[in-house]
Order: sequence, then structure tokens, then C-alpha cells
Amino acid sequence: MEGVLLNALGGPETFSKLARPPMPLSVLDERVYFLQANAIEKSTSSGYATGARDYIKFCLSHGIALDPTPDTLARYIAFTSKFIASGPKYLTGVRHFLKDLYPDFDTHRSHPLVTATIRGSKKIRGDPVKRKLPLRLCHLETFLRVAQNSRSYDDLLFITILSCCFYACHRSGELIQKNSAKLADWRKIIKRGSLTFEQGRAQYHLPYHKADPFYRGTDILFTTQETADPVSLLREYTVLRDRHHGARAALFIREDGRHPSRAWFDSKFFSILGHDYGGHSPRAGGATFFASLGLSEDVIQAIGRWSSRAWKIYIRDNPSVRAEQQLATLRARLMIPSHSSSAPR
Repeated sequence: MEGVLLNALGGPETFSKLARPPMPLSVLDERVYFLQANAIEKSTSSGYATGARDYIKFCLSHGIALDPTPDTLARYIAFTSKFIASGPKYLTGVRHFLKDLYPDFDTHRSHPLVTATIRGSKKIRGDPVKRKLPLRLCHLETFLRVAQNSRSYDDLLFITILSCCFYACHRSGELIQKNSAKLADWRKIIKRGSLTFEQGRAQYHLPYHKADPFYRGTDILFTTQETADPVSLLREYTVLRDRHHGARAALFIREDGRHPSRAWFDSKFFSILGHDYGGHSPRAGGATFFASLGLSEDVIQAIGRWSSRAWKIYIRDNPSVRAEQQLATLRARLMIPSHSSSAPR
């Protein structure tokens, strides 16, 4: 059969010219495992491991087999619902690590007993969702004054990062690293060499974001703004950065040479603001700011690199964005008379 197919596709001679050298099956299997391990992000894998460990501890402590039968899964949800609200989410991690051992996991997870138990746990543990408040221009001004008064390298770095997060609707995790060095990924770090200044604008290359899982990257463009101008801040910061760190590849580097981490960001952020605000506040604030200017939802979605599904969820959970849009439209109508009102009678 192989010979017939080869002849139909051009003959063995063509095959020998195009063929790649064969590899041992054991090497191919290792390659398969390696690619599977890289199918999800390190932080996601870490979260999955937390869920799997919790399920295994539950089974061991209750003397139950690991086999995720409907009864076992329902009991696990009933147990976790007494203490935490994330039990149903943990099942995603359980599935990731145990599905190969128990191929019927999805069938059991969809069993009416399990789905009803999950639904009941969500109702019983109806913890209110606490959305962080959006950052405002006045907050940017405050952090800018801190940097100007202290003349500290790290304070300048912080307001530069904060301004970029705000005006590019960045997730803060796109510009800073997680606290655990194990979760660091060099491919996600913005490079100094990608930063350019041209015609009063600044631009750098964002190698990765959630809507871009295959590292195609996105060019982030900044225009001049009246408050905490990201173009001016990037210029000022890079002069100081290059003086301290020269040809090091990363764009954002602390004075001591370390990459800015979540703990470092939070220490600066919460030195001024309360915990009604958080790491998502600059992104939400940027979206609200652009909405107040009257930008359409499509444009704001593109600026923030939201996928269509994520944007719908975001608008639902952050109605202030749509409210600012409608206020901007109303202001425009009040300032510009309509054709009917200006027509002579």
C-alpha cells in the first residue's frame, strides 16, 4: 500500500529527496511529552496542580479511591463547599492531570449528580464578586508627583509602567513578572530593542498576551497624553535605564538589576491607594478613560487586545465603561446643536 501511494505522489525518488531523516520512536515520544507540557502556560499548570493536589488529599484523607466517579466528584464538591468557593474550578486541574488515567472523567463530570451538586454549591457559597475600581487620571498625577519629588529610579520606572498599563490597557502581568522565579518566561518580556520613538510617538513590541497564545506578538503604540504622558516617561526612563543597565535586553529593569515583580509593583501601588484598587485597575481605568472620550467599543476592544468573548464579559462586569461612553455621547450632543434645532423656522 505504501508503494502504491508513493508512486501516485511522484515515486520513491521524490520521496527520498523530500523526506526528513527518521527519528527513534522513543525520541518522538519524548518530543510529544515536551510539546504537551508546553501546551499551557507555566502559571496555568501551577494552578492546575493546586486543584489536583487538593483532590488527591481529599481522597486520601477520606479513604476514597482516586477514580473520579460521579459519587466521588459530588462528595469532593460537597466537602470543598464547606471551606472554599473554588472547588468546581479545581476540577479543571483534576481533569488535566487525571484524564489519561481515567478516560471517563468528562462523562462523570457531566453526570446530573455532579452538575447539580456544583450548581448547589455555587448558590450556597454565593460570595459577592468584588471588582477593583478603575484607576483615574488623578491617580496617575499623584504617582507622577511622587517620582518627580523623589527623583528615584524605581519611582520613575513605576510611573512609566503604570502609565503604559493605563494608556495601552495592559494587563499589569504583561509588564511585570510573577513573584516566583519558576514561573518566569523570557519570551514574554518586552525587549529594549523593540522600543522606538518616531514623530512624537513611542512604540514597543509586546511578545505575548492572553488573546495571542502562540507568541505572534503585538506592536503597542503610544501617543502624547496630557496626564502622565507615556511617551515622555518612556524617553526619560530609557535614558536613565541605559545609563544603569546598558545593553541588557529587557526594557523594564529595576535599579538593582532585577525585573519588576508583582510584590514590587504592589508595594509601590498600595503605598498610595487602598485595596479597593488592584493590579487590574490601570487596565479598567484606561478602558474607562477612552470610553469617556467617546471611542467606540470596537476601538477600545482593539486597544486592550480583548477577544470578542472576553470583551462581552468585561463590559458586563464593568458597566462603568459603557456608562462613560454614553456620557461622552450625551456631552457631544449638548455641545453640538442638532440639524433640526439650528434650522431656521
